[in-house]
Amino acid sequence: MNKNRLFAFTMAEVLITLSILGVVIAMTLPSVVGKYQKIVATTQLKKIYNVIYNAYLMSVETNGESQGWMFPMTPEGTTVNKEQVEFFYNLYFAPFLNFKSSSYERYKVYNFNGDDTKIERQQTIADNGYFVRNPDGMCMIMWANNQYFVFTVDLNCEKAPNIVGKDVFDVFELYWQGNKTLVVPWLSAINNGNRTRADIIESCKSHTYISGVPGTCFTLFVYDGMEFKKDYPWR
Repeated sequence: MNKNRLFAFTMAEVLITLSILGVVIAMTLPSVVGKYQKIVATTQLKKIYNVIYNAYLMSVETNGESQGWMFPMTPEGTTVNKEQVEFFYNLYFAPFLNFKSSSYERYKVYNFNGDDTKIERQQTIADNGYFVRNPDGMCMIMWANNQYFVFTVDLNCEKAPNIVGKDVFDVFELYWQGNKTLVVPWLSAINNGNRTRADIIESCKSHTYISGVPGTCFTLFVYDGMEFKKDYPWR
């Protein structure tokens, strides 16, 4: 036997080996990429949570308890506009954050099922949202109605995937029709038993904004100890 044959491969053998490797890589790559994306998102969400909450605490220290803040109240039947949102943010939060006002092109945000949502209609500068971004590549859109002020975060701004619960989250809400404090959306509802964890998961997968997304996705993340559990609806 030719000893060199022990270390030689025919073209057919090489192609078969490469094919097998290709199948293995194709099967494992999505899982590896998904795990990496979750790690990155976890780090970013923990950071933005702390950044916004600390800004709130510093604002309370400077401006007094939030119950006494000048919330943008409007007559019944009218909507809080962009100028009111911008004024409120600049007065109570901007001095304590490194986000800066910025232009941006309106883009679609998709839900768990891949359908485009109507979230961007509330986030757009042209309507009642105020858009800022920071040096870390995150964007934040503040918008409001006659009940609460919402901090919506896009972890990588206009870049894909722009999916609710993956890189777009409602991180905090500041209710002025209730106790006027900064809260994680829906967290009190699950803590006091008005909603179950299963309810929050289904809401995170919902295709309509009114059902709770993307606020409930972040609620699930916080409720589970600031991590994405195996049953988190990650698409």
